[in-house]
Amino acid sequence: MGRKILIPYLMAGLGHFTQAKAISHHLLQLRPDWDVRLFEPARELPDAAMQRTFIDLWRVMLALPPFAQRAVFGVEHLLPRATRAANRTRFRRAVPRAAALLEREKPDLIMSTHWACTTLFAMARGDRRIPLYYVYGEIEETYSIAECGADYYFTLSAKVSNDLQRMGVPRAAIQQVPVIVDPAMMTSATPREVLRRGLGIPEHQLAVMLSLGGEGIGNYLPFVTAFARDAHGATLIALTGRNARLLEDIRRTVKSPSVVALGFQQDLSGVVASADVLAGKSGTGFVSLALATGKPLIVTHLGAPNEEGNMRHVVTNGHGWYCPRPAAFVRKVNELAERNARGPARPAGCPQPRNGAEDIARAVVEALP
Repeated sequence: MGRKILIPYLMAGLGHFTQAKAISHHLLQLRPDWDVRLFEPARELPDAAMQRTFIDLWRVMLALPPFAQRAVFGVEHLLPRATRAANRTRFRRAVPRAAALLEREKPDLIMSTHWACTTLFAMARGDRRIPLYYVYGEIEETYSIAECGADYYFTLSAKVSNDLQRMGVPRAAIQQVPVIVDPAMMTSATPREVLRRGLGIPEHQLAVMLSLGGEGIGNYLPFVTAFARDAHGATLIALTGRNARLLEDIRRTVKSPSVVALGFQQDLSGVVASADVLAGKSGTGFVSLALATGKPLIVTHLGAPNEEGNMRHVVTNGHGWYCPRPAAFVRKVNELAERNARGPARPAGCPQPRNGAEDIARAVVEALP
C-alpha cells in the first residue's frame, strides 16, 4: 500500500507553493502509487489568524518602506524567544483543527515548506510519531523562527545549516540541498522562437523578464519607463503579478513596442523560456529559478529584509548584478544587449545546479521504506 505524504505551505507569495509543487512532482516520479497532498492550512482548515498573520500581513510588509521593514524584522532578532512565543499563541485555534486533520488523514510523513506550517503541525501532532520535515527556503538569511520543531531540516546553503546548529538543531538533522524549482516553470513544449514571436520580441533582441513576485508590490513603474525611454536592442516582459492597478498603469502610460506588460501568469514556463535575462525582486523562488535555468539575474528590488541575503548570494557568486536604480538597471540591460549581439548574456561561472526537490524526495522515500 502506498504511503501518504502531507505537504503544507502558505500562499505568502509564490515561493513556498512552488517549492511544495516541486517536491510533490519528484515524490510522485519516485513513488507514483503514493498519496501526496498539497495543503494550505490558512485556507483549508480554515484559520483566519494564519491568513491575517502570515499572508495578509506579509503583503502589507512588502509594501512598507525598507526602514519600516527592518524595524519589524529587528524585533525578531532582538527578542527571539518572545517572538516565537507570540507566534505560537496565534496557532491556538488552528492546532485542534490541524490535530483533527492528522487523525483523519493519518499521513506517514509531513513535508512542510513554511516555518509557520511546521510549527503548527509540530504542536498538532502531539504524541503521534509522524515524522515532520521542513525546508528552510532562504539562501543566506536565518531567523530564530527557522528552528520550528521539525525532526529534519533541509537548507539551501552552508550558512543556514551553520545558523541552525547554533540555534540547537543537531547536525545530523540537517541536510543541505541545491535550489528548489518547480520543473513546470523551467521548460516549455513550444519552441522558443514561437514563444518569442507570440510576445512580439524581435529576432536577435535581448529579452528581459522583469518580475516583482506574485503580488507585484514595489516601486516598479520607474524601471519600466526608464527601459522604454533609454534601453536599446532589448525587449522588456513586464510581469505585474496580481497587481491589476500596476498593469493598468503600465499599459496607460508606457507606449513603447519594447515593453510587453502581462498580468498574473499561472504558467510562467513560456515567458521564462523566451527570456535571456531575468530581473526583479530577489525572492528565493525567483533567485532559484535564475540559478536553475542558468539565466543571469539583475536584482532591482529587495522585498522583506530576508531577501538581502539572496541578493548577496547572486552577486557574490557571479550569477548576476544588483541594480536598485532605474538608470543602473537600464545601463546593465544595454551592456547585456550589446554583448548579446556577440554571444549569450550569461555571465561566467554559472553552472546549472540539479533541482534540490529531487534530493528532498529521495530523502523522504528513504525515510519510509
